[in-house]
Amino acid sequence: MTKTLILPAEIYSREFDARLLHGIIALTRGWRVIVGSKALINRAIWRLPRGLYLCQTMTHKRRTMLRLLRSLGFVCVGWDEEGLIYLDRDVYLMRRVSLDSLKHLNSIVTWGKQGADDVGFRSRAAGIEPLPLGNPRFDLVRRDLHKLYAAEVEAIKAKHGHFVLINTNFSSFNPIISTHDLKPRKTSSKHPPSEAELARFAKVLAHRKDVYERFIADLPAFARANPDLRFVLRAHPGENEDIWRRAFDGLSNVAVSREGSSVPWLIAADALVHNSCTTAVEAAILGLTPICFCPVESLDDESALPNPVSHRVYDFTEMQDAIERSAAGTLPMGPEQIEVLTRHVSAIDGDLASTAIMKHFDEIDLSAMKPNHLERGAIRLYALARHAYKSMRKDYITDRYLAKVFPPITETDVKRRANDISDALGIGMAIEVKTISSNIFELVPAR
Repeated sequence: MTKTLILPAEIYSREFDARLLHGIIALTRGWRVIVGSKALINRAIWRLPRGLYLCQTMTHKRRTMLRLLRSLGFVCVGWDEEGLIYLDRDVYLMRRVSLDSLKHLNSIVTWGKQGADDVGFRSRAAGIEPLPLGNPRFDLVRRDLHKLYAAEVEAIKAKHGHFVLINTNFSSFNPIISTHDLKPRKTSSKHPPSEAELARFAKVLAHRKDVYERFIADLPAFARANPDLRFVLRAHPGENEDIWRRAFDGLSNVAVSREGSSVPWLIAADALVHNSCTTAVEAAILGLTPICFCPVESLDDESALPNPVSHRVYDFTEMQDAIERSAAGTLPMGPEQIEVLTRHVSAIDGDLASTAIMKHFDEIDLSAMKPNHLERGAIRLYALARHAYKSMRKDYITDRYLAKVFPPITETDVKRRANDISDALGIGMAIEVKTISSNIFELVPAR
């Protein structure tokens, strides 16, 4: 019997190409593959074929969905899309790793060894040893797949010439749609955080807010002082771009864009400036040493990644020098930076992370999940009712957010991109796409 793999994505520009790459590798191994919007897949799960479901979060909130999936006969593998950059093990486990959710998982895949060590501190209580196999998002960054982005890179360079890429990561203070206030709402159990945990989180937020406010004030001043440099600012998908447009208003040497994936922009850029942004890790894998602008610094309040893989600068003079060296190719990463990168990220070379993950998935016995059919019928009715309720509600704030981070896409869009990725992989497989419903698709090898 053909095994089914369900690959949800929350943020289109950040994750969907990686889901397609992962799905294509699965097709070559004989799997049936369904990809699409996480929110819409979760709503429609009651009518999708049973199989292996990739769960993007392991928070306490996720336990209900995992229990529902397990009752329907799905095998769930844990995978934290946000599990690369976090403050430390204790804060990470508090916010994102729930023992109640872990109990419903077959296994856990992490970005690298550091993540496996930290998650394992809790997951071993559920009998799960995390596997540091990497993430397909970073497969797309590797040099052997750069041809996938050749046309986009050429178009970016034609439009912007030589430029400095600025990536921001301040969605807590500049949200595209405000869905929550600034508190650690995602906890790893039903118990509220302790006073000490709340105090620590408040201190971290205060530091990040300081950095955000200095970015808003300092970067326009730096661009104004360097009119011969061109800058492109790409805000995090969860950020409000209009705030940045207003900050740079009147500066002809600055463009604000969130067009496409970050990867072709990194390939095209002369330098990357950031603070605590995942794109710094992507840049490091690409061979572009990221520049971390630290207008205020508090090492106790920043993650072990990505600032430590970057070249730190503290003022405009240092930043201008680092940008010039990056453009000239004379800003190398040091041994300590490389050690940090390889500890946190697996599959930087050798087999793709997608291949390593599929080897693990091949070993999972999906037939071991044998749901009680009476219970499964009741669960399907519950899931159908849940789907109907969420489909009928109007102007719900979370739905507005999801529509922005995963806008409508067509079968033609998915087919074109899937075949571009297949060609870049060099596997000789043409891909057809079937629409299951809005933003949910099945990938099929062309006959």
